[in-house]
Amino acid sequence: MRLAVLQSGISVLTGRLARPIGLLALLCFSFVGVSTTALGQGFSFISPSSNATAQAMAPDTVVVMPFENRSQMAKYNWIRESFAILLGDVLDVPGISVVGVDERNLAFEKMNLSPNDLLTRAAMIRVAGNAQANLALVGEFDIGEDKENTTIAITARLIETREGRLVGNKAFNYSGPLSDLQQWQGQLAWNIVYERNPTLPYSKDQMVRRAKQAPPLAYESFVKGIQTRDAKMRESFLRRAIQEYESAGAAGHFAQAIYELGLLHYRQADFAEAAKLFKGLAKDDPNYAESLFYLGLAAYKAGDNAEAASAFENLAGVIPMLEAVNNAGAALLAKGENEKALQFLRRAVANSPNDAVYRFNYGYAQWRVQNFAEAAQHLRVVVKANPRDGEAQFLLAKSLAASGQQAEAAQADNEAKRYLSNYAKWAVAPDRIPMLVRFKDELNRAAFYKMERQQQTAPNRPSAQQAPAQQNLDRARQLISAGNDAEGLNETQRVLAIDSTNAEAHFLRAIVFQRRNQTESAISALQSAVSYNPRLVEAHIALARLYLARGGRALALAHCKQALGIDPQNRDAIALKQQIETGQ
Repeated sequence: MRLAVLQSGISVLTGRLARPIGLLALLCFSFVGVSTTALGQGFSFISPSSNATAQAMAPDTVVVMPFENRSQMAKYNWIRESFAILLGDVLDVPGISVVGVDERNLAFEKMNLSPNDLLTRAAMIRVAGNAQANLALVGEFDIGEDKENTTIAITARLIETREGRLVGNKAFNYSGPLSDLQQWQGQLAWNIVYERNPTLPYSKDQMVRRAKQAPPLAYESFVKGIQTRDAKMRESFLRRAIQEYESAGAAGHFAQAIYELGLLHYRQADFAEAAKLFKGLAKDDPNYAESLFYLGLAAYKAGDNAEAASAFENLAGVIPMLEAVNNAGAALLAKGENEKALQFLRRAVANSPNDAVYRFNYGYAQWRVQNFAEAAQHLRVVVKANPRDGEAQFLLAKSLAASGQQAEAAQADNEAKRYLSNYAKWAVAPDRIPMLVRFKDELNRAAFYKMERQQQTAPNRPSAQQAPAQQNLDRARQLISAGNDAEGLNETQRVLAIDSTNAEAHFLRAIVFQRRNQTESAISALQSAVSYNPRLVEAHIALARLYLARGGRALALAHCKQALGIDPQNRDAIALKQQIETGQ
């Protein structure tokens, strides 16, 4: 199935039928040879007989609330969060995702609540809604102590957040020695899976074994460690957890404890030790993607540009957040791989043109490769947003002077003298100007968790979600080709309700928006398309044309170069690049 768009309009090919769609010449899409596979959708079809089953197995998102300690013995408060921590790992099965503790706590913050608060069921449901979960696991435990042993009694309930009703109209109850806590939590995980989808090929024994991977003492130390706010105690608990894990002869390494210890060292500016710990984590470990982000930062701050670049490149390949894309470009620039750095930085600017960090890095990279005219275009945007940015003023002055724009260069130079404390040193010895790349030091965690869940559930979509999405996408093409824009938009919205990352759906929406002269909406839709499929050449070309039409030559050239980086022989991109550079 193909979409072919000519300068005079667009023809959507469905099977053997082609119907022209009139389109403003401004857009000039050339969407040729793009299949669902090329778009990274990986659609597969299911038979009608299995469709009802697939619909019944719609993915669940579970948020685990802190369990209430009914014993009132403070020394057992560490158990409250142990359910959320362990279930987050054990419930990593097709069709079910668990909201992480940090992500859940963001939902608490939005409601001005604390995880330590005792909440009503209604309040818990509101927190779950804020965390975008359709299920909330709530519960309580009681502790019994005597001279010889300590026991625990657990009651848990699974709540449908939309209806506020108890799943299965039942509570899950477990009791026994406290040393068997992980076993009960594994059984609870299996009960949840069985309630939601009894056809999944997981046995109770399998889930209990997963829950008991960490020896009890190591598990207890770890849970205590990540809950304490005291840095020294936190480090002590985490190191003890790692040692207890190794001493018990457990398989592999205690990945969660290693990650948390690495993060602690990073926050304390012990970058070399943090990088060492993060490097010990493997691709299949929990928190691997996050560890790459902080490994990149720690390595760069420890002076290892090669390790930093490798970490951010790997992260951008796993979860292509713009923070990772920008940081990959910045690290590559620091490493001296200018052309490769430009590919990443161009992508960051193209997707978020108003971000001053992305603009600065891209302008700086162009300055380093002596593309002074293009560097000036981007640095102007930076100093307009912040005239006190001395580094940007200095680079802008040098770029303008090299481009022959002496009057504007002198003005920027005067501003650099005012706001750059190192101006005299840099002016006398320009070869000693330090590396000026700018990193994003923090993840947008809410966005990160959302994208991570999308990546984790992507392999599970073919049977449950992708077939309905494909059907809606096919109808959208047909409707738009027939000129029925309103219904076409409705179909694309249905696709995005199933899969918000569907690049082709965003692209089709852009076609309709541009036809309606809704330029900003078209740009937004195209930005989404290239964000979810950075190799969608036609969307980059379309964005370049739209930006050029409203005078944004720098952004137009950035998208044009991105298109040529993907397809160097693309005639539309070549012609457009010449038009931008010559002004004709």
